This record gives sequence, structure tokens and C-alpha cells, in this order.
Amino acid sequence: MKEKFGQLNARTLTASAVMTALLIAVQFAFGFVSGVELVTVFLLSFCYAFGALAGVLTALSFSLLRCFLYGFYPNVLLLYLLYYPIFALCFGLMGSKSKPLPVWVCPLLLTGLAAFCGYFAAAGVKVSVLYQTKISVMLWVLFAILCALSALYFIVLLKGGKREREGRELASVTALAAFFTVCFTLADDVISPLWYGYSAQAAIAYFYTGFLAMIPQTVCTAVSVFLLFFPLKKVFFSAAKRELVF
Repeated sequence: MKEKFGQLNARTLTASAVMTALLIAVQFAFGFVSGVELVTVFLLSFCYAFGALAGVLTALSFSLLRCFLYGFYPNVLLLYLLYYPIFALCFGLMGSKSKPLPVWVCPLLLTGLAAFCGYFAAAGVKVSVLYQTKISVMLWVLFAILCALSALYFIVLLKGGKREREGRELASVTALAAFFTVCFTLADDVISPLWYGYSAQAAIAYFYTGFLAMIPQTVCTAVSVFLLFFPLKKVFFSAAKRELVF
């Protein structure tokens, strides 16, 4: 069964409700471990299998209900309500197609992210000396991961077998998930300073401090999606009673 956006019915609502509870549980369970973030891979795989409508409903429910655990902070709520529905819509629509992305999108994202990380790793980030080494190491690690994914993509791009299509699909969703994770932090760097009325200097300091959260989360996202996407995809496609397409 192929779905472009989805159909609102009891099955969709039930799946969204169960997935919302799972996402809150995952975030709460790993919220005490710095740099570990698994909400992305779970929501990504769910949207991929159940479609955009179920994904957007889940994203909205998760963004609202998590406030009961972590508090109602207007800037955070606004960030979540903007970011996660767009995230869910993107991967929900991707899952409805036999080809996840045009062949040029993935290498473009991988190259752009790798260049971004490589530049700041070499040039340095203007933060406290206590954090400069840590951030530099994280940036080089992320740079290496993105370069490896890029190499994988270009190797399998020239071949047309099932295994090669799986490799392109995995590289595509991993690159896009990493890209979204970077966008999450960048969006927060805009929303929070505007909401609280930071000065220009304070906003810049907030931006640099955000690297401490962005880099490990992006590395974790890339690694977790790379390792867990296919197992979770199989589970969610089975639950959605859809045939796996590569």
C-alpha cells in the first residue's frame, strides 16, 4: 500500500498515540545521558513507514505532551512545534516513494555538512578554552562520519542492485537526519534570542555555546540512524502492514 500523505482513521490515531508515548519514554530514558539523542531515529523510521499524516500528528502530540515532563517554556515549545512537524512531513513523504531522494540531494547535503564541520574544526570556534578542544574533536569526528557516508554513497551510486539501493537509501536518510539536527540547533539560535530579547553579542555567544549541544547530538544522530534505521524500518513497516520497497 502506497500513501502520499495518509488517511485519518482510528488506525492512524492509535499508531500516533502509541508512538508519541514511545518517543516521550525514549527522550526521558536517555535525557540523563549527555549527547545521546534517539528520538530522531525512532520518529524518522515511524514516519517513513506510517506516512506523513501519522508522522505530523505524532510530532505535534510529542511536542505538546513532553512539556508536562520538562515544563512549558514558550521558546522551546515554539521550536518543537516548528521543527518536528516539518521533520515528520519530510520523512513521511520520503517513505511513500520508491526512491527516497534524487541522487544529487544526498551528496550535496553530505558535502555541505562535511565542509561546514571541516572549516570550523580547522578554524576553531570562539568559545572558552575549556571547551575548544572538545568541540574541535567532535567536529573532526562528525567530519569523518560525513566523509565516510559520502564515500559510501558514491561507491554504491554507480551500481544498481538491491544492496546498492539500500546503501543509497541509508546514506540519504542519515545525511538528511544529520542536516535536520543541525537545523534544530540553528533554529534555536534564532528563536531563543528573539524571544528573550538578547543583545547581538549575547546572541552570538548563545550561538557558539550551542555547538556544545549540536555536535554530539549530530554525531549521535548520524550513528544511530546508520545503525538502527533498517531494523526499525522493518519493524514499523510490519506494524503498518506495508511492503518494504528498496
